[in-house]
Amino acid sequence: MSEDMISFIDNLKKNSRLLSYSEDQTKMAIVLPILRRLGWDTENIDDVCPEFSVEGRRVDYALLLKGQSIVFIEVKKTSEDLDNQDHQEQLLDYSFRQGVKIAVLTNGITWSFYLPIADVNWRLRKFYTIDIIEQETSSVVKKFVDLLSKKNIESGEALHNAEIIHEDKMKERAIQEALPEAWNRIIEEPDPLLIDLLSERTERISSYKPELTEVIKFLMNHQTQFLLLPVEDQTESGKEPVSRTREEHSIKEIPDDKKISQDDLVKYIIDVLKKYGGRAKKEQVEKEIYGMFKNTFDHPWYQEKVSIGVPRWQHNLAWAKERAKNRGLIKRPAESGRGFWELTDKGMKS
Repeated sequence: MSEDMISFIDNLKKNSRLLSYSEDQTKMAIVLPILRRLGWDTENIDDVCPEFSVEGRRVDYALLLKGQSIVFIEVKKTSEDLDNQDHQEQLLDYSFRQGVKIAVLTNGITWSFYLPIADVNWRLRKFYTIDIIEQETSSVVKKFVDLLSKKNIESGEALHNAEIIHEDKMKERAIQEALPEAWNRIIEEPDPLLIDLLSERTERISSYKPELTEVIKFLMNHQTQFLLLPVEDQTESGKEPVSRTREEHSIKEIPDDKKISQDDLVKYIIDVLKKYGGRAKKEQVEKEIYGMFKNTFDHPWYQEKVSIGVPRWQHNLAWAKERAKNRGLIKRPAESGRGFWELTDKGMKS
């Protein structure tokens, strides 16, 4: 199986016409040949059933064992964008209703694998993506065999492999989301271990040990520079941390009575989200709140780049959202979906 599959995938990589295939051509020239090489009898509708009926609707292919649908595969043309939300929701809805545990959305080149009945937000049910063009052929073939071969589907090994990949992905995501929050708590409180460490290092350099109150004051005065944005905001900003010049440090701070605290911003975030029915894109919330406080946020101090190179007003707004999340007013990104802010039931009632 592997040698034949390796040869087939290598030939696909060299095919200059690949991106021009229609949906039917994608099915005939890519999807069905791959399924055959994975041990499925594509000429037997009791093995691979095309146009499988699901409550009056149809999924392109159902892989069957003993008359029961085990895997659903939805196929698009090779140039189709699989990130289209409607494509994913439709496939997951079909699969969930039928209790299908593995689903695949593909344009022949990219194969997105899902666990439709996983107990997470639907956006997190995609656990792996095979890219025939970009990934090494050996890796592509191995993952096809691990996740979609008839032998592994029959034995339950495919589902086991899928669940392990998904669990590892959720673990990594949870850690990456928690690390900035853990760091910020160390800075905001501030943590006694950090205070002692900074005090000791200062003494080594200067021969004088500062008072604990001096260390705490230093940390609090520079807290904005030390805090990190949540992972979702770092990713979406598309920016790397920036070095701050002497000139940037010299920007005159806005008077205290003109500042808008993160706690103050929480209320406005809640109000904006309620205006949009409880859920809105991050960019929409930022736009609305910037408009409310434009005269203040236009001040150079609020426009100064901090943390990962975003303006201070945007940095503060992101952390106001984190405060709301920690109070149970806003859902975690894993529940709301990346790029969206969504109120909890408690937030809607506040």
